Amino acid sequence: MAKLKIIIILVSALLLLAFDGFAAQINSSSYKQNVIVSSGGENVSSSSYKMGIAISIINGIINSTSYINKLGFFHLLLLANDQPCTTASQCEGGFCCSNLCKSSACPGSGGQSQQGGGGGAGTGGGGGGGYLNATGREKPTPETKIKEFTISQNSLKEHLALDTALTRKITIKNTGNSALNFKLNVLTVKDFVFLSDTSFILDAGQEKIVEANIIGKKLGSYFGEIEFSADEVEKRINVIIEVESEQVLFDVKIDIPSAYKEVKAGGELRTQITLLNVGPARKVDVTPTYILKDKLGSVIYESSETFAVEKQNSYIKTFRLPENLKIGEHIAVVELRYKKSFAVSSELFRVVPKEISVIQNVLKQNSLLMLTLITVAALIFLLAYAILPKIIIARK
Repeated sequence: MAKLKIIIILVSALLLLAFDGFAAQINSSSYKQNVIVSSGGENVSSSSYKMGIAISIINGIINSTSYINKLGFFHLLLLANDQPCTTASQCEGGFCCSNLCKSSACPGSGGQSQQGGGGGAGTGGGGGGGYLNATGREKPTPETKIKEFTISQNSLKEHLALDTALTRKITIKNTGNSALNFKLNVLTVKDFVFLSDTSFILDAGQEKIVEANIIGKKLGSYFGEIEFSADEVEKRINVIIEVESEQVLFDVKIDIPSAYKEVKAGGELRTQITLLNVGPARKVDVTPTYILKDKLGSVIYESSETFAVEKQNSYIKTFRLPENLKIGEHIAVVELRYKKSFAVSSELFRVVPKEISVIQNVLKQNSLLMLTLITVAALIFLLAYAILPKIIIARK
């Protein structure tokens, strides 16, 4: 029994010595790590970093030539002398903190930090407001980058004669606080619109004028867009080009009342058409053609009719929109032909989503729930179908 007590005492003593001064070393070709559990500490270091490991007072940091990182939980313990600090409360014994911990009271401060008095561990790994540079001092948080720009025109709508050209200026301004790399692209109407610049860089506050050269290459009305991309910011403006013959004997105009500027798919689009005889002073037969198109240039509706006009004729024309018409902007066009005369007019309208009934909305928002209920009901029906005859037979 006495020998057992002696063995227990010796083992306990060895364990105490191990906890007081345990040491280990981990090596590789690129780093060396020493771990010591004591009242002091050791470093993990290489040519590019140094890491302090300690139990009790912290006397090391993680750093390199380009950064210094003090982990937040280190501030639960105390920093040894000559370690970077921000408040005296972080130093061993609560002594002076003047960038580094010093085991003496700061002059005239009563042992408090000259950098802002008994605060908490503001420089910990999760601290807010800034980050540390290589000297241990806090840098200001970098300014948040704002990427934004403006375009001088919301849309372009031009009316010109066949084989003529005109130029419109578009001003793009960088209204953010960082440089933007712009790319411009003409969509759908690239055979009619040519940009003076399609790729350029604007610093914050800078602006640039881009010329849009528009050529009337073909009779008709054409609808497209100009796309402006700057990094992840993208904007578009509508472009409508109406090209008519050089000599016009009949003029035409299409108007869409404000109540019909937005129409649901499957609904009615109501327009007012006006035909004006500016040529022969007599009644003649003319042929208006009605066309509905989307931004991709696809024709979704087209029809024609012929009737006599002496001076002027104004009438209502209603279109029934397809049920599957895509949401977004479309264009209504009327073309008027008389002999070699060709006139054209167009107007934008927007297709909006249909109104959903309360039941449809509930089903849409709870599609998973409804699917689950239907599945459960089907399983119950199948079980009843399989088991019920057996129950009836058993009772007989």
